Amino acid sequence: MAGTTTEYLEEFSGIEIEVIDTECFLIRNAFNVNEQQTLFEYIQANDKTPWNTIKPAMVPSPKTLIFGENGEPCLNYEFGQKSIINNMVDKANAVMIKNEIKSRSNNFKSCKSISMATIKYQSPDGKFPPHIDHCKNSFVYLTSLGCTANFMVKGLNMEIKRDFKFNSGDLLVFDASTEAKILLGVSGIDTSITAESKQIGKLFPVLENHRYAVQCRLHF
Repeated sequence: MAGTTTEYLEEFSGIEIEVIDTECFLIRNAFNVNEQQTLFEYIQANDKTPWNTIKPAMVPSPKTLIFGENGEPCLNYEFGQKSIINNMVDKANAVMIKNEIKSRSNNFKSCKSISMATIKYQSPDGKFPPHIDHCKNSFVYLTSLGCTANFMVKGLNMEIKRDFKFNSGDLLVFDASTEAKILLGVSGIDTSITAESKQIGKLFPVLENHRYAVQCRLHF
């Protein structure tokens, strides 16, 4: 199903899914404001980053949050476990199964485990250079909270890269293996206020000038 076909899912109000490449799918409005609120409250509750000891920089670089007692950046989950992160993945899978999205290496029904990490970007200078994850037997479910990211994707079957606005509540699902060669990057964080970022920014002022990238990595 390579290409840029967009389908509207009536059962999931407001959600649209786009096949960017054979192993890369963009789900617009994947999570509503209530779901984003629940996810961000969960991140805040588990965040152990020593923010008070971090000195401000002239041009702040993206910061990976600390979730573990010993400085680990990830929280880990078993497939089928009851958690906010599992719920997020389950909903995305339901959307893709309902829309008959096909993947060579992910049936969107099961995995061995899930790890979650979060990166905080400040507007407007938060950037992440184009890269390939090189993580064998894994898919990433990446969602945004807060400010809009100027994002790019380039897959094996794409002649040119795809630039798009990655809004709060959107979700990108992609094969993170070396073989899939999905190239991704963030060129900056928007200063403009979208309807999506405005709603979540009212609840959490930090999201008025930051983007949180929540990365769920599924291991098969």
